[in-house]
Amino acid sequence: MHRTSPRRSLGALALAAAGTTLLAAPAAAQSPDGNPPAPAAPPASRAAAVAPPGIVGVVRDTAGAPIADVQVVVSGVNRVVTTDAQGRFAFRGLGPGRYHLDAILLGYARADADAVIPATEGPDIQVSIVMRRTALRLANVVVTATPLGADPLRITQSTVDLSGKELGRNLGASVAQTLSNEPGLSARFNGPAASTPVIRGLSGERILVLQDGGRAGDLSSSSSDHGLSIDPLTASRIEVVRGPASLLYGTSALGGVVNVITNDIPTELPTHRDGYLAGQAESATPGGGVAGGVTLPLGGSLALVARGGVRRADDMYQGGRARLENSDNRGHNGLVSLAHVSDAWRGGLSLGTNGFDYGLPTVPGGERARIEGRRHELRGKADHTFGAGAIRYVRAEGSAQWYTHDEVEEDGAVATTFDLRTQTANLTSKTRIGRLDGSIGLQGLFRQYEARGEEALTPAATTTSGGLFLYQELPLTGAGEHGADDHDEEGVRLQVGARLDAFRIRSRDDVEKFGPGTTRTFTSGSGSVGVSVPLAPRVSLGVSAARAFRAPTVEELFSNAFHAAVGTFDVGRSDLRAETNMGVDAVLRAQRGRVDASVSGYYNAIDDYITPSIVGVVDEETGEPATAGTPGAVPLNEFTQRDAHLFGAEGRVEVVVAPRVVLGAMGDVVRGEFRAGGALPYLPPARLGAIARYEAGRFTASAETRHAFAQDRTSQVACGRAGDGATETEPGSVGVPCVDLQTAGYTLVNASLGYTLLQGAALHSITLRADNLLDESYFDASSRIKSFARSPGRNLALVYRVQF
Repeated sequence: MHRTSPRRSLGALALAAAGTTLLAAPAAAQSPDGNPPAPAAPPASRAAAVAPPGIVGVVRDTAGAPIADVQVVVSGVNRVVTTDAQGRFAFRGLGPGRYHLDAILLGYARADADAVIPATEGPDIQVSIVMRRTALRLANVVVTATPLGADPLRITQSTVDLSGKELGRNLGASVAQTLSNEPGLSARFNGPAASTPVIRGLSGERILVLQDGGRAGDLSSSSSDHGLSIDPLTASRIEVVRGPASLLYGTSALGGVVNVITNDIPTELPTHRDGYLAGQAESATPGGGVAGGVTLPLGGSLALVARGGVRRADDMYQGGRARLENSDNRGHNGLVSLAHVSDAWRGGLSLGTNGFDYGLPTVPGGERARIEGRRHELRGKADHTFGAGAIRYVRAEGSAQWYTHDEVEEDGAVATTFDLRTQTANLTSKTRIGRLDGSIGLQGLFRQYEARGEEALTPAATTTSGGLFLYQELPLTGAGEHGADDHDEEGVRLQVGARLDAFRIRSRDDVEKFGPGTTRTFTSGSGSVGVSVPLAPRVSLGVSAARAFRAPTVEELFSNAFHAAVGTFDVGRSDLRAETNMGVDAVLRAQRGRVDASVSGYYNAIDDYITPSIVGVVDEETGEPATAGTPGAVPLNEFTQRDAHLFGAEGRVEVVVAPRVVLGAMGDVVRGEFRAGGALPYLPPARLGAIARYEAGRFTASAETRHAFAQDRTSQVACGRAGDGATETEPGSVGVPCVDLQTAGYTLVNASLGYTLLQGAALHSITLRADNLLDESYFDASSRIKSFARSPGRNLALVYRVQF
C-alpha cells in the first residue's frame, strides 16, 4: 500500500457496509444523482487515449455531497488513492480483470464497489460510492493476514487493527502499550522502553514485529530488557494477526504478527503536499515525543517522503506514585525516501535511522545499568502490474539493516556490545487462474549476530533462512452473476496455503567460553486451510487449521554465561528441535446496522515447546556448582523442551444504543499448560471490560473499565505473591528462585476526550486521555520484573496531530 496520508490516518479509518453503485459507463456518463462527475484525472493526451481503461469515480455522502480525503483501496494489488476536494479518484495501469474497491474515512461506515476492466481498449470505467456516518469502531482492509489483502469479514484468522481515533485513544510510549487494551493482547513489561507485545500468551521469538511488512531488525525479541526500535507515534495504522502466521512470514511467527504501517515508500503519486505534525505527552512517564513528516509530488512521476521524531521521558511513576528507578528513556528517528510511479511500474528506496538510550529498571539503591544503541535501515521495493494473464502483479523488495547496542554499567564501562546485521529479499506475485485468486512468494532472511564483552551470553552466529509459499482463495458459492472472473464478497470462500522453509544457524568457534562452532539445520513445512462462511449480510464465520514451526534461537542453542537481565546463568542445548504447532481458530464477525462484533476461540498444540528450567545453583563467574546464599551464587537455567498446549477465547462487541451513543464489552482468557503438568510461565490474566462512547461529529468522549483476574496459574505454584517479600526463593526448595510470581487481580478505569477541527487545508485533532484514573497499584503477570516493579500509575496523556 502507498503512504497513508497522516490526515486520513488520524481518524478512525473505518470500512463500512453502506450503499454502493457501480456504473460501467464512459467517464462522461452521468452518475446516479444526475450530476456529471468531473474528470478524475487530467485530460488524456493522444498517446494516453489508446491506453487500457482506468477506473475513475467519485465518493459522496448520503446527502449527495462529495467527500474529500477518502482512501479508496484496491486491496488485491495493494493500491490506494485519496479523493480530492470534489471527492474524485482514479486508478490507472491496473490491467484487465475484476477489482473490488473499499472506501475508508474517519467516522464513516464501510462502502465498496466492484469494477470490471475489459481486455480491449475503451473509455474509463465510472464508479460512484456512497458513504454513511457511523459511531461504531469498524475494521479496515487488513493487508497483513493474507497476501491478497481483504475485508476482515473474509479473513479466517482473528485480526486487530488500530487507526484514527482508536489509535489516538490508545497511543502509548511503545507499540506494546498501545496494543495492550485489545482483546488477546498484552505487554511483556521490562520498563516503559523495553516493552514488547504478547499475543495469546506468547511473546519474544514467537511474535514477529514488522514495519510496513518488513522485519524490524533489532533484538527486542531475544531478551526482556531489549526494546523495540519502532516509535508508535510514526504509525498511521497498526495491524495484528492473532495466531500462527508462519505461512506468510516463516519462523518467529508461531504466535502472531504485529505490523506497524507507516507507508514510507509511496505506490501512488500524491495530488498535493501531504504532511503532518504530531505530539504526545504523558504524566506517568513524565515527558513525551514529537514527530512530523511530509510527502511531496515531484513532477509527474516522483514522490519524496521525509519524516523524523524525538522522544524523551523521565523515570516512570508506578501505582501509588512511587518512582521506578532508572526507567527513563530517550530516542530519535528519521527517514527519507524517493519513489517513482508510472502506470505499470512503482518502486522506491528509503533510508532510515533510529537511536535509543534507556535505563534498566532497578530496585531502590540497585545498580543502574543502561542500554544505548541505534538501528539504520536501507529498504527498497518495486512493483509491476501486468495486463491479462495468470500473473497479475509482481513485487520485489529487500532491506539491509545495521543494529548495535551497548549495555553500559553504572561506572560507564561497556559490559557487552551487541551487533546484528539483517538482510531480507522477497519476491511475491499475485495470480488469477479461473476463479482462483492466489499468491506465490519466495523469501530470504540473512542475519549476522555477535555479542562482545566479558558478559557476552552467546558466541557469534550467522543465520540463513529461505522460504517458498503458495496461497490460494477459491469462491465455493455465489459466483454466477458475473461469471468466472467474479470476486464475489458474499459467498463461501476456501483459503489454502502451503510453505516450505530451510533454516540454518551456525555458531562461530569460541573454544575458551562456548566451544567449537556448531551448525544446525532445520527444514519444515507449514500449511493452513480455512473457510469463510457468510451467515447473513455483513456477518461471517471463519474457521481455520494451521501447522506452523519455530526454529530455536542462538540464545536457546548456544548460551553459556550469566544473563544479567533475568538473573540466571543460562545454558543452551545445541540439540534442541524446532517447535511445531498444530492449531485451530474460529472467529465470528458482524458489522451490520448498529452492531460491530468479533468473537474468537482457539486451540494450539505445540510439540517441543522450548522453555527455561531452573535446575540448580552455580557460581556467576565460572558456572561451577555453588551453594545457595553464598556470594556470587545464581540460579542455573537450562533450556529444555516439553510438549504444551494453549487454548482460549477473546472478543469485543459494540452496539449503538442511541443516536451518537455506543456501549461495548470486551474480554479475553488464555490457558497454557505443559502436557505432563504445570502452567506455561508469564501468561496474562483473564480480563473483562466495558466501554461507553459518545460521538458527536467533531467531539468524542469515552469511558471504560477493565478488570484483570488474579493469575495464580504460574510455572512455580509455590511462589509467593508479587511484592509480599517471597521473591528470593521458593518455599520448600533450596536455592531455587521464585521465577514466575503469582499476581493479584486489579481494576482499571480509563477515560478520554477528543476533538477535531478543520481550518482551511489543515485538520487538527486533540485527544486528552486518563489511564488508570484511580491510580491502581498492581503487578502485570506478563512482566519479567514483577518481583519489584509495578505497572504505571495514574497517567494523563495528551495526543495532538495536525495534517496539512
